[in-house]
Amino acid sequence: MPRLLVRRRLATHGLRIGPALIGLALGTTAGFLLGEFFGPTASRRLARPAPTGRPSMAELVHDAQAALDADETLAALALEIRPVSRQTVGLHGWVPTRLLRSRADRVVREAIGSDQVVNRILVRGEDDASVPALDVLTA
Repeated sequence: MPRLLVRRRLATHGLRIGPALIGLALGTTAGFLLGEFFGPTASRRLARPAPTGRPSMAELVHDAQAALDADETLAALALEIRPVSRQTVGLHGWVPTRLLRSRADRVVREAIGSDQVVNRILVRGEDDASVPALDVLTA
């Protein structure tokens, strides 16, 4: 008796991979093209001016330095104003007393705003003194 060969077709349940991949590729390409033509917002975002409610960093540094220069005692100390982060400046330099350190901090805070100043002024005789050596007990 002759044997019949039966070929069985794999069941794909209607899933066609070829058209799905073509659709994915066309959709991705269309998205990139439309994004290039209608979405160049990065250049517009970078070009827009700073909000008008807040001063720029250059204005903050200038105002703080002008406030220090207006005070005769502080102007002689050559304190430096440096930008720290957005809308924050730092006071740098050396002063002879704690009183002058506080005075410089107060003058700058009044000029540009109290929450925008980081005081990094050092006091001579206190902050430049070396750390005493610790006595280590040996057994």
